[in-house]
Amino acid sequence: MIMSEKRMDKAKRAYDIAFKYESEYGSCSQCTIRALQEVYKEENDDYFQALGGYAGGGGLEADGICGAYAAGIFYIGTKHGRRFEDIGKDPDDLKASKKSRKQKILVKKLHDKFIESYGTVICSGIQRKLYGRPYYLADRDELKKFYEAGGHSWGCTSVCGNSAKWTVEIMEEEKTSDAW
Repeated sequence: MIMSEKRMDKAKRAYDIAFKYESEYGSCSQCTIRALQEVYKEENDDYFQALGGYAGGGGLEADGICGAYAAGIFYIGTKHGRRFEDIGKDPDDLKASKKSRKQKILVKKLHDKFIESYGTVICSGIQRKLYGRPYYLADRDELKKFYEAGGHSWGCTSVCGNSAKWTVEIMEEEKTSDAW
C-alpha cells in the first residue's frame, strides 16, 4: 500500500525527532517512545519512564532486545490488542484472541523491518552490524568507546529513527487497512 505524502511526512518527522533525542539525551527506548508521542500529539510520562529500563538492551547489558524496538512494540501495544476487560466478553472469542492476533501481526511487521535492516532485534547484534562489535554499555570505558564509534552520532540514533519511522508507517498503514 502506498502511503500518502502527509503520512510519509509523519514517518519522516518521527525519524528526525527520535534521531535528535537519541543524539542529545540517549536512552534509545525513551527517545523512540517520545518521538512517537510527539508525532501523534500524545504525552504519557508513565510510558516514557517505564521504557527507560529497556535502554541498551535492558539495563545497558546489550544482551536483550533493542530498546528502540521495544518502544515500537510498546507503542503498538498501547493502540492495539486485548485488554483485560476484553477477555470473556465475546462468546465466540472468549480469550479475545482476535484483538491479540491483530497486535501480533502489527508487531511482526516491525520485527521484519528490524530483521531486514539489522539481521536481529537484539541490541548486541545490532551493535555488531553497525560498529563491527558490541559494547557493554554499563562499563564507562566501553561506553566511551561506543560514543567514539558513533553510538550517539549516527549509529543508535539511526536505529531509533528507523524504529519510530517504521512504527508510524505500520500504524498509518493499519488505519487504511480494511483487513480488520
